[in-house]
Amino acid sequence: MKYTAAALLTLAATVLAAPTADNQQQCTFGTYRCTTPNTGIEICNVQGKWELVGACPGGTSCENLPQNGYTLPFCTNNKPKIEGRNGRPGQSPGEKCSTPGQYQCFGPYAIQVCDTQNVLQKVGDCPQGSHCDYLNGIPFCVANY
Repeated sequence: MKYTAAALLTLAATVLAAPTADNQQQCTFGTYRCTTPNTGIEICNVQGKWELVGACPGGTSCENLPQNGYTLPFCTNNKPKIEGRNGRPGQSPGEKCSTPGQYQCFGPYAIQVCDTQNVLQKVGDCPQGSHCDYLNGIPFCVANY
């Protein structure tokens, strides 16, 4: 009887340790990735399983892109990317950009972002008494000194 109980416990432990039917792999809580195929973005939940954040809009697909020292998934335009003004700094809202989701200063007093259609959009103006500056590669409105 003692050996039967031990065998049952071993079998139960093996079944619990086996991969789930949907073959999800363990992941690190809070990390993101593109779905397979690249039609959306997933996040690792508190149970260490991948969970769909959302599907990419029509005409876009998920792509891992560098962003401020990290590689993150973004839904990007499926059309060829076009650089506005030969990619020179100082582009204005409405112009083409190459990295959806990338934020940058728009002049000294505002912040803009590259949207999923590869067009710069103004996020907002910095409050009075502040200006746009980069902290660890990310634009913030910081107090004037």
